[in-house]
Amino acid sequence: MVVMDRPRRLPDGRITAHLLSDREGEDAYRELLPVAVALGCHPAFYQYPGRYKAHFDLIGPMRINAALAHPAISTVPRRAIAEILRRRKQRETGQ
Repeated sequence: MVVMDRPRRLPDGRITAHLLSDREGEDAYRELLPVAVALGCHPAFYQYPGRYKAHFDLIGPMRINAALAHPAISTVPRRAIAEILRRRKQRETGQ
């Protein structure tokens, strides 16, 4: 499932959110990439590829609003994102 955390405003006034898959590794990338590209994200901006914290940053009202309206994206609280990352990190590091 592709998820984003609730948008937040940065100190400089920009609005942002994180976009990631709840899957791991290549499965996460294959699920996430078409959705991110549909929002206007370039694949080169995929952060931390191959790592537990791999994601796209969504910045600006145009991308945020498109993500909120996209049927394949679920908006979740930040704690749900943190849980996905915690689970991935445990598997990556074996801890």
